[in-house]
Amino acid sequence: MDTDRTTGRGTGQVTVVIADEHPLYLEGIRSALHDCTDITVTGTASEPIDAMRLAARLRPRVALIDVAMPEVVDYLTRRCPAVRVLTLGTGDDGRNLLTALRAGTYGHLLKGSEPGEVAAALRSVALGQMVFGRGVGTRLLAHLSAPVMRMPFPGLTQREREVLEYLADGRSNAEIARELCLAPKTVRNHVSNVLNKLEAPTRVDAALRARDAGLGSRLLLTHV
Repeated sequence: MDTDRTTGRGTGQVTVVIADEHPLYLEGIRSALHDCTDITVTGTASEPIDAMRLAARLRPRVALIDVAMPEVVDYLTRRCPAVRVLTLGTGDDGRNLLTALRAGTYGHLLKGSEPGEVAAALRSVALGQMVFGRGVGTRLLAHLSAPVMRMPFPGLTQREREVLEYLADGRSNAEIARELCLAPKTVRNHVSNVLNKLEAPTRVDAALRARDAGLGSRLLLTHV
């Protein structure tokens, strides 16, 4: 977790906290906003618990949150309503996006958005406006109009489902971290969440349940 002392409260600055599971993306977007004199990034976090603590303490005007961190979105919209939440995603996270919008977020951007679009969105959200980046509306409508399919383990987030898929293939935490470009600690947290939500005592139990539900490939469980 990284923080700055400046909050920008009482000024015209748009103070922002950014949370994303990918540290390299975090640094990239922070650097992209560096030249925006009216936007101050007061802190960044790559772990959900760090993001919640940081935003609750600094109370930025806007929190730019990875939509794959639904627990952060839920916490901020419920507990810190003065912090306006704008989510980011890859475009393949429609379920998390709908959940975030229902929670009361102020819009969504795709992670391929240009720096200028991100800056403009932050300014608009700081003023209380709803913002949807280019391509988001079309994807959202497609998701809403798609036939409803019953997904196994509906209590899992998209990221947790991805982790479960790798568990079903017998991947170790280190392998999952490499595949998803996440920190090992983040993967451990996701695995723990999966086991808790599935009420599975071990990784093997979770992997077997996932396979029974049709997740994963047909590799042998050699690394579990």
